[in-house]
Amino acid sequence: MNRIKLFLSGILVVAVFISCVSPGGSIPTTMMSKSGMSDTPDKKEMPVNPVLSPTPVYYASGTGSTQSGALNNAKLNVVKKASADALGIASAAANRDKLESKIYIASTANAYVYNNTMEILDKGSSDGNSSVTIGIKVNLEALSNVLRANEIYGNIILPQGGDVLLADMERPSFAPEPVAVADKPAAPKPAVPAPAAPGAVAATPEEKALIDEIIGNMTFMVYYDEDSGTDPFLAKTAVAVANRYLSENGMEYVDLDQIEQIKKDQALAYEDETGKSVSIIQWIAGKLNADIYIEIVVDANSSTKGRKYYGSASVSLKNFDASTAAGRGSSYYQTVPPALSTVSEADALNNAVASATYNAIGKAIEQARSYTRKELYQGIKYDLIVQNTSDSRLMRSFMKKMERKLKSIKRISTSPEETKYEVRLIGRIEDLEDLVYDVSEGLAGLEGMFLVFQRGNSITFDSGL
Repeated sequence: MNRIKLFLSGILVVAVFISCVSPGGSIPTTMMSKSGMSDTPDKKEMPVNPVLSPTPVYYASGTGSTQSGALNNAKLNVVKKASADALGIASAAANRDKLESKIYIASTANAYVYNNTMEILDKGSSDGNSSVTIGIKVNLEALSNVLRANEIYGNIILPQGGDVLLADMERPSFAPEPVAVADKPAAPKPAVPAPAAPGAVAATPEEKALIDEIIGNMTFMVYYDEDSGTDPFLAKTAVAVANRYLSENGMEYVDLDQIEQIKKDQALAYEDETGKSVSIIQWIAGKLNADIYIEIVVDANSSTKGRKYYGSASVSLKNFDASTAAGRGSSYYQTVPPALSTVSEADALNNAVASATYNAIGKAIEQARSYTRKELYQGIKYDLIVQNTSDSRLMRSFMKKMERKLKSIKRISTSPEETKYEVRLIGRIEDLEDLVYDVSEGLAGLEGMFLVFQRGNSITFDSGL
């Protein structure tokens, strides 16, 4: 009887196997290779998308005083990107100090990449600085081991271990796949000139070039609205994620540690200088030469269902001109659906806040640039003050000559002691200073005009009379 049962069991196993591999059957997932394709490919078989791998290809750029230095920094930036994806944005932000001191070291980046797979997509040098963009495979096993060794966890880096797999990064658009010899590359499309900024007025080519330079070199400062009741930990996570976005996109930004250090050390100086007439964040933005400061407000909540944790977050970002505190647009994003974590509610909240911030910050930057560009075409507003203006006719001549070289000039007040103007100029405060010297040197009696002081967008001269 036992022999009959054994024989029937054998027939059943063979039948199941044949049904799995016959044309009408499907291949079980346990028989799939890590590439997402079956070990015995069939024309009808489709790859899993995206393909996850322990050695994904990542792309990054680096700069340095030498080509080798630029290459090392490019590899380091690859490691940073892979670490952030493996840990999740929130965990990477929360463990920033550990990562910077233990993992993000240019001299050790080679331990986490396969150098024999490196492809150089672009390289160059300018003014003694070198730059390079590469594609290279990441050794996720080595990277995950060192992350766990330093007790850095999150996303797919779990304390208990397990496979760590990521998909290849999308190849940069400027680096197309090689074209076969027989193929003819498509003719490049003619460049379409960018539309003028809304409300823009006519500008010379030189002024347009200056506007583009100013927009391209803006410095941003991100902080959270302390009066909004936002949880400080979540708020700082949002700031760290926003700064990461700025860093990845090559934009200048003020580090969170700098802001908090100044708040701690110079609170009395702030009160003495401003009398609290401006917010401390605007004051710090001016101290650190930021052009735009962004205030973040975070609203988040969490829930638990079984062993799954969910976090929802809405993030609001408001932009302000650092000199005038004038609004420069805003952005808002809410996580839909909620972020999921198998670790804790706190982790789910971090993931939700990080996701919402990362999605909102790009729009906020776009808004800030658009508003600033519009203002630049109309001319940046400056306060020009001249002390000792007893000769009213001479000061009238000064104003007429200045008018020919500015977008506009308006006299706000005048007295023998002081005359104040509001001027608009496409240029920096230093350009206005040079213009004042050029005009005053051509007017008898004002040749001795000199700078008294300058703060923000306000500049004061003594007429020398």
